[in-house]
Amino acid sequence: MRLSFGATCLAFLAVELLTAVGLSAQTAGDLFELKRPPELGLTLFAGGYGNDQVGSTYGGFELEQTLTSYINVVGAISGYQFWKGTGGYNSPLTPAPKGAPRNFGRFQGGLDLIPFQGTSLAVLGGEDAGDSHAPVIQGIFSSWLGIHSIHPLNLAFDGWHYYQNGVSSGTYDIRTIALSTADFLLLAGMGGAIWGGGSLPSPKTHGGLDLGVFIPKWHLDLDVQGGYGSSHTYGIVMLSRHFSWEE
Repeated sequence: MRLSFGATCLAFLAVELLTAVGLSAQTAGDLFELKRPPELGLTLFAGGYGNDQVGSTYGGFELEQTLTSYINVVGAISGYQFWKGTGGYNSPLTPAPKGAPRNFGRFQGGLDLIPFQGTSLAVLGGEDAGDSHAPVIQGIFSSWLGIHSIHPLNLAFDGWHYYQNGVSSGTYDIRTIALSTADFLLLAGMGGAIWGGGSLPSPKTHGGLDLGVFIPKWHLDLDVQGGYGSSHTYGIVMLSRHFSWEE
């Protein structure tokens, strides 16, 4: 059986995670011990993507409940609007006439696994409702390298498979903390995406520069990316705000 791009990436990340857990055998005894006190996290997020063919926006929230020090339960609800075109790296839609607005909601749930400090792998499954109305699977991997150095490096990957149009998509980010002050962190690096299969005649890619600002006082993230690729010049803006409570 031939795996899709998204399924292959998720399998690779799962193997890497299991390897990491195996290397951390000294903490394996705590894997199923409930965390005390438990914590509830809420993240509000919004963003947009645009090029000369596609324009889309999205927004929603994510809830994360701790189970153990290594396992969290995640649930997310989001809404998407494609107000120009229906392509792009994050689209589950089949081709439609340009300029036709398309709207859908997404409901997901899954687990966030944290094998050691600075590394996490979340695997989510769910389904869309509206102009997209099929299952979706998503894997999100992030790892910080050299977290005790002046300029730690973050490697991140986000992979999807959309069952409505059969497209698999993956985004990547490689960034470092370029500047750190008491009030904010400035992150800089590069990122991009590759997507294909299903309703697309050939794989597509884009890539460019990444900049991000994190304000610890407000737990606020602002990220922008811009570059060039299969759909010519593109731009991405993402904003998120995180809240947490001990129960």
